[in-house]
Amino acid sequence: MLMLSGYKELEQYIVEDFDEFLDEGLSLSQVTEKLLVEYHRGIVNSNVEKLVIYLTISLLCLQKSYLREDVKNELNNMISDISLIPLKEELEAEDIKKILQDIEQYKGHLGHIL
Repeated sequence: MLMLSGYKELEQYIVEDFDEFLDEGLSLSQVTEKLLVEYHRGIVNSNVEKLVIYLTISLLCLQKSYLREDVKNELNNMISDISLIPLKEELEAEDIKKILQDIEQYKGHLGHIL
């Protein structure tokens, strides 16, 4: 079963929503919550989409030196069990490579900020 949209497309939707919610004057915590609600279906329906959603939200928040503890913990759990996530079944090789690069970027950010 393939994701509804490719990794880059899903990532782009999240980035646009993130910026829109910030423009509405929401705090980063509120933006995080709203994104998790907005993408709830993807989170519960697919571990791959869940990883992409949490990873994208985390990278966006970390750029602003912020990351909610629950999001960080959930993402860290997914990363530590990455072999259980059916990346090869659901994504193109190019998308898998991008996800792995983004995970490294996330780990690098974590080391600097938190």
